[in-house]
Amino acid sequence: MPQIDIMILTNTINDKIFKMTTNAIESLIKSEDPDTFNIILIESNKNSNYEYKNVNHFITPDSDFNYNSYLNIGAKKCECDYSAVSNNDVLFHKNWWTSMKKAMIEHDLDTASPRSPREQIGIMPQVEIRHRYTPESKIIFGHSLVYTFCGWFWAMKKEVREWLFPLDESFTFFYQDNDIIMRLLEKECKHALVAKSKVDHFGQQSHKILIDNGTYFKHTEKMRIHFENKYK
Repeated sequence: MPQIDIMILTNTINDKIFKMTTNAIESLIKSEDPDTFNIILIESNKNSNYEYKNVNHFITPDSDFNYNSYLNIGAKKCECDYSAVSNNDVLFHKNWWTSMKKAMIEHDLDTASPRSPREQIGIMPQVEIRHRYTPESKIIFGHSLVYTFCGWFWAMKKEVREWLFPLDESFTFFYQDNDIIMRLLEKECKHALVAKSKVDHFGQQSHKILIDNGTYFKHTEKMRIHFENKYK
């Protein structure tokens, strides 16, 4: 019986993206007993001919790319006591989930994020360094974006998933993690960075794709304006 659902979005437009996503999945299943995970992969490239192995559910939505919409579709395949949202530009360390689950139980966490011991490209250095060099023994409470709450990977209890989803689909990509933080704060959810739980995050691997297909403003700056209007 799997313990945690892992929802991963990918846009497999070339061999590089395919290899990156495959490496993420392979590192995941090697990190713990493979039966630990219910892996849900959501593909945004409707014309992709790439075939992924070791996934429990492979979904190619009919609709145009919308990060939250795609997660809402993936969440329908969730079945575990814990669920997580993960980027595809990550590599999982051995026993990352054992460490995270232990911390979530001992500290009664509603949600949690791992630590990336690898430098994350494109993130404000002051915050990135603080995150990266957090001592392994530490559990850092709070919802500080990038430092403690990592949009590239965060896990939640089933109870949180059941009220948090469906996510607000007006957030198509960027600022959807800011919106999630606001909703968690409204419910007084307990979140922490679990420094002993280690997952390498490379950072900003999707930006060039957005620029190349002409949707960068739609999914970034436009979302900042929308977020500010929603919570002003």
